[in-house]
Amino acid sequence: MKQFRAVAAGLALLMSTTTAAEASDLLRGSRRSMQRQHSVAVQSGYRFVKTPRDAEALLAAGELVEVRGNADYDVSRASFPYARPEVRLFLERLGRQYREATGAPLVVTSLARPSTRQPANAHKLSVHPAGMAVDLRVPRDAASRRWLEDALVGLERRGVVDVTRERRPPHYHVAIFPEAYREYAEERAAAEALERTRTAATVMAATASVAGAAATNRNARVVAARTANSGPAAWFG
Repeated sequence: MKQFRAVAAGLALLMSTTTAAEASDLLRGSRRSMQRQHSVAVQSGYRFVKTPRDAEALLAAGELVEVRGNADYDVSRASFPYARPEVRLFLERLGRQYREATGAPLVVTSLARPSTRQPANAHKLSVHPAGMAVDLRVPRDAASRRWLEDALVGLERRGVVDVTRERRPPHYHVAIFPEAYREYAEERAAAEALERTRTAATVMAATASVAGAAATNRNARVVAARTANSGPAAWFG
């Protein structure tokens, strides 16, 4: 398993087409990116929660869902473990891939936040109150950090998320564009299902080939034995 994880992490690095300098530039964030995030939330008709009671109301209405974590990602110290359904889908998919590559779970430090509970340094256009943002802990080891940054930058290049690496405290702020990400995830899920089907068919064909060869050898041995024992009845004593 450790060898597999090392290979997976190595392949992720080899397949990356983003240099460290490019990733750093894309992760820097800007006022324009914050404006884009906010604009998507407004155009999508998302409500920005102001109080904890508002968050509970959106949860009851199904606009937000609980995000409790699983074997692939941990939710650490998030006061309001709620988010848009697409944010939870994002964490489930990325968490599984991250754990397969690094052997460790992805760590979530913040999700939906009422505007009255925003930290002092929060941007006024933050989409945490809209439930479409998540903060991720920065991995300590360089290989895991590079894998995660490559993955996040790749998704940003596809236009389905917007990522900023924050310094105080250190974390990745990820705004998920729900409709765009949902379409992307559905396309990827279909492609993954097709790949699994092809892999299963290949394995079945190989298994059938091996079984056929074994059956041919077995039949040949039976025929040889019958030929050897085809003498007079007295031989069967």
